[in-house]
Amino acid sequence: MKTFHLTLTLGAAVWLATGCATKPVVLDTVGPSHVRWSPPGSRGYLKMYSATETDQVGDNTYYYPHTSYRIFDPAGKLVKFVPNHIGNMDETPAWVVLPTGKYLVKAQSDVYGWVTVPVIIAAGVTTTVHLQSTWSGPATLPDHTLVRLPAGRPVGWKYDASKVTARQ
Repeated sequence: MKTFHLTLTLGAAVWLATGCATKPVVLDTVGPSHVRWSPPGSRGYLKMYSATETDQVGDNTYYYPHTSYRIFDPAGKLVKFVPNHIGNMDETPAWVVLPTGKYLVKAQSDVYGWVTVPVIIAAGVTTTVHLQSTWSGPATLPDHTLVRLPAGRPVGWKYDASKVTARQ
């Protein structure tokens, strides 16, 4: 019995040491495709295309609602839990209204499991995050303008504070 525990312990240590353990995926900051100056206290929007679940309704009818996620402030305090669908037949992700600012979103990717996505919410525009493998991003955008998962699949637009349009 001692040999079994020793083997199990050594196996786990080798597994962890070689990097085979699951590491949390944290991405670059995603922002809206364009940003303009906004007064303090303004609101913007978030649309999260998280992984989907399969719900069977009846014998041969299937729906794929998006999985829920959590929004945190930069200090890690929970701001909002988002179910991301109304019912088991709703396949449209929720459109969330948030005060402008920086947030951390913990959501499920259909390839990487749980990921943390820093996002910027800007006044009057929508920040969209695509954690489903079906989105490839616009073909005309330069590669450096997109945030990507570790294997290279894009999830949204990279936030660049220098590109914020000045107050008019």
